[in-house]
Amino acid sequence: MKILTCILIAISPLLSQKVPAQISIPKDYFDPPLKIRLSITGSFAEIRANHFHSGVDFQVQKQEGMPVYAVANGFVSRIKVSPVGFGNALYIDHPNGFTSVYGHLKSYNDTIKAFVHERQYQLQRFEVDLFPATESDSILVKKGQLIGFAGNSGTSYGAHLHFELRNTKTEHVINPLLFGFDLPDNSPPTVDFIRLYPESTGSFVGRSNEPVTFKVKKINNLEYRLAEIDTLMVWGNFSIGVQASDFQNNTSDRNGWYSLKMLANDAELFSMTCDSFAFDETRYVNASMDYAANYNSGKCIVKSRKLPGNQLSFFKADTADGILNFSDNTVHAIVIIVSDLAGNSVKLKFWVKKQKPSMLLQVPVIYDADTLAEFPYSKNNVFETPEIKISIPPGSLYDDILFRYKKIPGGAGMFSDVHYIHDAEVPLQTRMKVSIKANKLPQRLRSKALLVRMDKSGKRYAVNAEYEKGFVTASTNLFDGYAIVVDTIPPTIKPLADKNKQKNSLSFRVGDNFSGISSYKGEVNGKWVLVEWDPKNHLMFYNYDKASPVGENTFSLVLEDQKGNRSSYKTTFTVPGDKN
Repeated sequence: MKILTCILIAISPLLSQKVPAQISIPKDYFDPPLKIRLSITGSFAEIRANHFHSGVDFQVQKQEGMPVYAVANGFVSRIKVSPVGFGNALYIDHPNGFTSVYGHLKSYNDTIKAFVHERQYQLQRFEVDLFPATESDSILVKKGQLIGFAGNSGTSYGAHLHFELRNTKTEHVINPLLFGFDLPDNSPPTVDFIRLYPESTGSFVGRSNEPVTFKVKKINNLEYRLAEIDTLMVWGNFSIGVQASDFQNNTSDRNGWYSLKMLANDAELFSMTCDSFAFDETRYVNASMDYAANYNSGKCIVKSRKLPGNQLSFFKADTADGILNFSDNTVHAIVIIVSDLAGNSVKLKFWVKKQKPSMLLQVPVIYDADTLAEFPYSKNNVFETPEIKISIPPGSLYDDILFRYKKIPGGAGMFSDVHYIHDAEVPLQTRMKVSIKANKLPQRLRSKALLVRMDKSGKRYAVNAEYEKGFVTASTNLFDGYAIVVDTIPPTIKPLADKNKQKNSLSFRVGDNFSGISSYKGEVNGKWVLVEWDPKNHLMFYNYDKASPVGENTFSLVLEDQKGNRSSYKTTFTVPGDKN
């Protein structure tokens, strides 16, 4: 259900009744979407890959098929079926100005299922985005009505119910647990460790100009201290990072905590507040944590420093943007407070003192790069050589960088050098444009060209690209190594044995060697039929329906990848005479 399990939110109890610039939050309007004791396996605003989690994940006893109910009266405003994302998702608008969202469903109730099936055949697509309220027949639901069944569809890695509440007008997501759902919790969060960051070349933590991690220990159930030393020596500008987590009533699921504050000498240095957020700001998660630590080891460290390009609405730092610098020689107290939504809190306290390190040789940084260039975060930055063009729009960087570029000879199957664009440990908010000269690419392969991204381990990832005026061009939001490759191999289709005694479906294992499947089409007796696609399990399947008459039928499946390579499969199947 989730890969990373930390959260970047904080909320004042004074705001629990009303979200700023939003409508009042009712405490007793919505019923739970499940009729079991609610338990969280994923928290609101928890860190996920490049985004904040937009709802909560309710556990469903680790199995698909648990009934899901409408939390209030309303009408179905949207139904989205997708092989990725929320999979089978349902949206219900309620008269009080909120929309409830139910994701990763296994299936819908009979009424909704029939509506979706009819529209899929009309549109001749498995993936559909439907808005029933715009049609003549709206789908009304009542509080407590069965609307579907919890599942594992889309980009999900375990059965659960993803549940959201949104402001219908603004579509801002709001923490669902603010609406009064009963989730008993008497277990406080835990602090894993802290990290101090020198914020300039002349700044130090102890004798180090690099970030330093410090272990912590409990002195009682609600208080922490540093494990090995209580007073840290610092010099110059520094900021603070912390990794923490929460377990609801001692469950095994490591969830995100609810609020975080950092105080220096009792003055607030930093806090994060997340009553709600807009989807267009969710990628600022990458600017609010130690992205390099997350990229390298999966750590989720919230930093007090506010990067100048970080526009996240609930990131709050003091006037120094979360950076400390003490000018006197006294000892200063730092307090970090972590709380969960139930009001359980833990406190970590330590002390810092100004002390310049002695007998320390400052070693200059030597970059492994062919070219260095200063890129301001607020400007449009362009880098060009005869072999590559790079354009990074304003606001894509979170801070000014010393841009680095290097190339090495390409390997087997590559039609260019490998161009290393800056540093994969530095995040981008929006996409940059990358164009690599294709003078080594044969004309006959131009339509099959794309870029490959190579990470630090040498693993390759396809980046969809097109040949344009002598270059292969792509948009990407990741710094890394890039080169031109081609994809000339069609997708694969392997029929699977039908283990169902009723013999009422056809199943296939499908895949593509690189660029990925872009489209597919299934037909029975020459007419389009609904073939469902489950990419994470590499499966496609057709369930016999009204398009398959009694007797022998011919089935065909055609797949096409991103570069136009196609494969097909044909077979026959028999529908028994007692088919309903």
